[in-house]
Amino acid sequence: MGIRKRRDESVLPPGTFYGRTISQTVSDAVLSEVVHDLGRTVASHRHAASYFSLLLEGSYRETAHELTVAYEPFTLVYHAARTEHTDTIGPNGCRLFFVELLPRWNDVMALLGPQPEHLVELNGGEPAWLALRLYQDVISGALDPLTVEALLYELCDYAVSSHMRDTTEPPWLVVVDRVVQSQFIDGLNLGDIASEAAVSPSQLCRAFRRFRGKSIGDYILGLRIQRVCRRLAETSMPLRDVAAEAGFADQSHMTNAFRRAIGSSPGSYRRKVLHAAERTPATT
Repeated sequence: MGIRKRRDESVLPPGTFYGRTISQTVSDAVLSEVVHDLGRTVASHRHAASYFSLLLEGSYRETAHELTVAYEPFTLVYHAARTEHTDTIGPNGCRLFFVELLPRWNDVMALLGPQPEHLVELNGGEPAWLALRLYQDVISGALDPLTVEALLYELCDYAVSSHMRDTTEPPWLVVVDRVVQSQFIDGLNLGDIASEAAVSPSQLCRAFRRFRGKSIGDYILGLRIQRVCRRLAETSMPLRDVAAEAGFADQSHMTNAFRRAIGSSPGSYRRKVLHAAERTPATT
C-alpha cells in the first residue's frame, strides 16, 4: 500500500514504501513490488524490518552511514533493520522488488553468525538470482510457501556469510575485479587474468574462491547472466544477439546457463518481465 507519513514518522512498517506498492506476506516475509514513476530524492528514513532490495529497472542510489550504493538493474542489497538511509530515484523512475524479513528470520540469521549492522551489497551471482526467482514467482502467481522458505534461508545465509568474509584479502584481487568486470563479455582466460594481477592461475583461483565465496568461473557466468537479464528487460534484441553480446558461445549455451541460474528460459523470463512492466500497481 502507499504511505501517508507524518513529519515525525521515519520508521516504516513492513509493506510500506515511498512509491506505488503491491505487497503480500508469505513464509514470514513481506514481498513487495514498488514503482517510482519519476525521479526524486527521498528524505532520510528507516524500515522496521531487515530487508533485501533488488532493482529491476531504472536507476537508484542509496546512502547509509557514509556508504553509497549506485544500483544498476539486478543489484541486490541487504539492509539491517532500522538502518537510516536516503534514496535518490533516477530521472526516469525505477522499479524495485523488496523482501522484508519478519522476526522469525532475525532468529534464523542470529544462528548463522554475527549479523550485518548496516548495508551489504551482494554482488552479481547466486544471491541476485535467488531474489529474482522469488520475484518471478510473485509475478506469475506461483508462490509456494515451502519454495519461498528455502529461498529465504539461502538469502539469509548469503547476507551473513558476505558480512563475515575475511577482510584481509590480497590487494591484487582488486585488479582481478577490474579486469573481470570490464572484460567479462570477451574471451577471458585464467592465464590472462592472472597475468594482469601478477600471480599464478592456481593462486588466482584459490584466493578468489576464498575471498569471493565462489569460483571465478561462476562469478564471470553470473555477470554474463546479469547482462542477459538487463537486455531481456530493456530491449527487444533477438536472443541469439543477446547471447553473443553477453559473451556466450551461442543461444543454446545461454539458454542452458540461464535456466540453471534463473529457473526459466530467457524467452519465458522476457514475457514475464514485459507483463510485469505493463501492470500498474494499485495505490491504497
